[in-house]
Amino acid sequence: MDLATNAVRRVYPLQSATTDRSFIDDFRFNGRNVYLTDAGQPGLIVLDLDTGGLRRALDGHWSTIAQRPLTGQGRTLRDDKGKLLFIHADQLEVSPDGKTFYYQACTGPLYSIETRYLDDSGLSDAERAKHVKLFAATVATGGTAIDVDGTIYASDTDGLRILKIAPDGSMSTLLEDPRLVWVDAMWIDEQGGLWIPAAQMNRTPTMNGGEASAVKFPTTIYRLEIGAKPLRN
Repeated sequence: MDLATNAVRRVYPLQSATTDRSFIDDFRFNGRNVYLTDAGQPGLIVLDLDTGGLRRALDGHWSTIAQRPLTGQGRTLRDDKGKLLFIHADQLEVSPDGKTFYYQACTGPLYSIETRYLDDSGLSDAERAKHVKLFAATVATGGTAIDVDGTIYASDTDGLRILKIAPDGSMSTLLEDPRLVWVDAMWIDEQGGLWIPAAQMNRTPTMNGGEASAVKFPTTIYRLEIGAKPLRN
């Protein structure tokens, strides 16, 4: 989108890299490449903004597959038909220097791989998989953000917390509050504020076994001063 004119400048169809099971969840920019997570057909997708070319990476690799069902507020979640929910490769971030890619299934843990291995189209997935590393033992997470210093902020959908993950992978609690129900899509503004949408997704019928919605309105976006700057990839 051209924000100056409010016009669509280009469309990037994703069909050539997706299946009928695909659920494209999040994406992050790194130069002229965009990394996307496929939470339905476990894997990553690399999009070249110049050519529109698409490649799947780490397709079906164990690091992109949810190892346990989705949970929220300490409760195992089911869809509206009563089936356990598994959300595969979901949250993702790129380091400030553009050299490291972080990703995880919705229930963690957080893995990393150098972006050069994602960007190399000539590399086989078998070779690429050798470079996947465990970065942090994260818990069930709704969303993440990253600051200019490389600190990752991740929500804890069970503990109703915001976690800080340092560049060395160590974790600490930034904030714990009962109002932080299923925090997703956080963002850091230029004034050092962390925007925290409490989406309450685990209270909707599609995650609550088809039961009537337990969402408590109005839904809220909170802002917390953290003294950090946003990352401009």
